[in-house]
Amino acid sequence: MNILEQGLLKYLKPEQLALIQSKKVGIGGAGGLGSNCAMMLVRSGFKYLEIIDQDVIDASNLNRQQYFANEVGLPKVEVTKKRLLDINPDANIIIHQTQWNESNANKFFKGFDYIVEAFDVVDWKHRFVEYYAPRFAVVVSGVGMAGLIEKKPMTVKKMGNIYICGDRSTDSAQGHPPMAPRVTQCAAMMAEIILDLALGLG
Repeated sequence: MNILEQGLLKYLKPEQLALIQSKKVGIGGAGGLGSNCAMMLVRSGFKYLEIIDQDVIDASNLNRQQYFANEVGLPKVEVTKKRLLDINPDANIIIHQTQWNESNANKFFKGFDYIVEAFDVVDWKHRFVEYYAPRFAVVVSGVGMAGLIEKKPMTVKKMGNIYICGDRSTDSAQGHPPMAPRVTQCAAMMAEIILDLALGLG
């Protein structure tokens, strides 16, 4: 048992930690939602993550994503994996630096319990959820977490086996800037849903 797990047992029962560690989470996107959600999940005890993202870190990502200035230009998935292993060196993190699409979608998340949609392109969001919702028991998506002036309350809406976190309207492509507080809040809501479901609390 490593030092993270020892610390978690101050807050969780051994059977709770074992249950969390038995679950596998697939994440599409390693940006503001994906990188933050992944960090929270691993800090909560999850050990099995598979992450897909094609991008490298850009200066415009540093305001809300789990990256630092000296990492600009590096692949997001590689940096995310390193950071997750710094939290829990015994975690099993599978990464793919590739663009997700329907033609390669069946290669990912085999035998996984939860799927997280964390892309920043609206078209990919819809396609990702539409593809995985019929194939997995739970899909968690983030929609609407931008804005400085026009702020709307963020909630969780459940539609069948799909959980949608956010205000479901504020989009950065429509001129609403994505800033750390709301993006991180949405990512935390997504991670909390998965934690609750893993523990049978959802």
